[in-house]
Amino acid sequence: MDTKNNDMRNLVATTVGLMSSWRWGVPLVAVLSLVILLLSGGNVPVFYWLNGLLSHAPDTLWVHLSLLADGQMVVLFALPFIGRRPEVVWQYVLAIVLGGIFVYGMKEIFSTLRPPAVLLADSFHLIGPDLQNNAFPSGHTTAFFILAGLVCLQQVNKWFKFLVLLLAIFVGFSRIASGVHWPLDVLGAALGGWLLAFVSIWLAQRWRIGFSIWTQRIFALLFSGFSLWAVWTLWHHYGNVYPRTGWLQVSLLIICIAWSVPGQMRLFNLKRA
Repeated sequence: MDTKNNDMRNLVATTVGLMSSWRWGVPLVAVLSLVILLLSGGNVPVFYWLNGLLSHAPDTLWVHLSLLADGQMVVLFALPFIGRRPEVVWQYVLAIVLGGIFVYGMKEIFSTLRPPAVLLADSFHLIGPDLQNNAFPSGHTTAFFILAGLVCLQQVNKWFKFLVLLLAIFVGFSRIASGVHWPLDVLGAALGGWLLAFVSIWLAQRWRIGFSIWTQRIFALLFSGFSLWAVWTLWHHYGNVYPRTGWLQVSLLIICIAWSVPGQMRLFNLKRA
């Protein structure tokens, strides 16, 4: 029992405290912003304002930011933690499952129309296909805020946290800049993604099946294989819809795979720890 309690304390010590601003800051800002938008009826006006403002930046910037948060692409970001931070890998696995349930479940429940289905085509800036349905929540934003939440809720360098959080915010902006999501979709996704990261960490600290060496090895094989498959399939999909995005996919794959090699070698006992 003492060993189990010590393990639990060690796991909890790797995350920020319960009252930390890193834990509650993002959800509070998201909830407050959601309430203001709903009460003011500002969803459409704010969309027009942000979409017009963000259209001054190159389309390629927003396309590449959206690509970073594609549901298949974010799997790559788990690779550097393999063999180094087994608790984060397990948290990420749980978050992927919960995130999929959350996004697809909420889209089915709300079935809200996207801007191209509601607004005049020449009244806003659209990048890529004119997607019509299942606006709430933004899947891309949810995926990246899950990742940002998992990082920011750990005891890591605060500047690294700021960088990841800023990137998540710009991923959310990219969905409005692309003209396929409302501000409410992005805020709801940010709130949901962060809370899912919180829940995933809480579950991982209490459900320890994902910490065994064999489970971690299975995760390593799955993440590595799925990352290769994801880049292969996205290369063809994005190459047709968004040209010149393949370099980012391949570069990220090479970086994340290379970063994971030392940890994977330790995990599979291919070299001394």
